[in-house]
Amino acid sequence: MSILKLKGITKQYGENTVLHGIDLDINKGEVVSIIGPSGSGKSTLLRCINLLEVPNEGQIFLEDQEVSYRVNKLKKLTYSSKNKISSYRSQVGMVFQHFNLWSHKSVLENIIEGPIKVKKENKQEAIEKAKKLLDRVGLIDKINASPRDLSGGQQQRIAIARALAMEPQVMLFDEATSALDPELVGEVLKIMTSLAEEGMTMVVVTHEMKFAEKVSDKVIFMDKGHIVEVGTPEDVFYHGKQPRLNSFLNKIQVG
Repeated sequence: MSILKLKGITKQYGENTVLHGIDLDINKGEVVSIIGPSGSGKSTLLRCINLLEVPNEGQIFLEDQEVSYRVNKLKKLTYSSKNKISSYRSQVGMVFQHFNLWSHKSVLENIIEGPIKVKKENKQEAIEKAKKLLDRVGLIDKINASPRDLSGGQQQRIAIARALAMEPQVMLFDEATSALDPELVGEVLKIMTSLAEEGMTMVVVTHEMKFAEKVSDKVIFMDKGHIVEVGTPEDVFYHGKQPRLNSFLNKIQVG
C-alpha cells in the first residue's frame, strides 16, 4: 500500500531546474535509498517531500490525501497554511546532515519540544517517551547534557530520537552520516538499520552503499534532477542498465 506518493515534482531556482517532474511511490514499511552524484537533486527532493523547499510544480500525497500547500508570489509557504504544514511535517520526520539540534536547549528539551508544542502532548508523558527513546539510542545518560558537549555521532542519534518522538509515519534521512568522523558512522547506521528492521517507512539519501544494499527494499539512482534507474539493491548495484549508473558505481566501492 502506497503511503507517500509524488507526482510531477519540479523544483527550479531561477533558470536552473533542479528536479524534473519526479514521480515516486513509497509503500508502507518500505526502505528506499536514493543514491547519485553530488548535485543530482537528492537532498532537494527530500526537502521538497518535507516542504522545506516548495515545489514549483507537482503534487504530494500522504496516505492518498493530497498535501495542499499554498505558496505566495515568492514561492514561499503562506502563513495561512502553516498549521496544516506543521501537522504534515509531524507525520514525515526528517533527520539532517548537520543535526539541526537547538544548542541553547538540553537534550531532553530538544526531544520534547515538538510533541508538546505541535502535538499538544502532556509534558510528563512527553518526558517519559523521551527517556524511552534516549534509552533506545543508547544516550539516556545524556538527558540533561547540552548538544555542544556531545560528539557528532551522539548528536545525530539525539536528532533521530527527536524525530521519532513525533511518532511519524515516514522518516527522511538526508545524508545523516556524511558529516560524521568515520569511526562514528557505525553507531548511527546501527540505529537506522534497527528502524528498518522494525518496519519504519524510510527514505534515505546516502553515500553509504553497503548500508543501502543491506537494508533497502528499493534503490533509486538520480542524476541531474532525474530518476535514472529504480530497482532492488541487487538490480541497481549489480545489474544496472543505465551507463550513467554504472559509471557512478565504478567510481565507488559497493558490496
